[in-house]
Amino acid sequence: MGKLAYFFTTFVGAVPAGFGLYLLIMNFLNRADSLGTMLMVITVTATICMALVVLTPFMVLVFYKDTRPKLAAAGAGAAGAAAGAAAAAASEPAGFDDAIPDGFDEKELAASAGDDDEEYGDYEGEDYTDDEGDYDEDDYDDFEDLDI
Repeated sequence: MGKLAYFFTTFVGAVPAGFGLYLLIMNFLNRADSLGTMLMVITVTATICMALVVLTPFMVLVFYKDTRPKLAAAGAGAAGAAAGAAAAAASEPAGFDDAIPDGFDEKELAASAGDDDEEYGDYEGEDYTDDEGDYDEDDYDDFEDLDI
């Protein structure tokens, strides 16, 4: 985000805070003699916080440093930058190429694929029968057993 965009973003909050600060100071000056100690502390703290919110856009203009990388210059600099970007893209692996080891063997992977069947069992064999999962309508009599 640029300096002016950040300024206007903070300015959106500074406008209502400035209005609130004005009202707070005017009421504080009119009633300062009748405020208790704790209410005086709360009022001064709120005034300082609102003053900081009001001053934030101006602090952004003075202290904000843009950390975004600078764009390449137009003309000859742009052609050199495009060539540099192409060289950088060619040297970096695309996608998940760096996650695949160099000694990867597809035949070894295919041979180890059957090992999972021994660990978890065969579901079409003796561990599972079709009779266990059947729905029996007699078990559910449409609320006939309820005494209402």
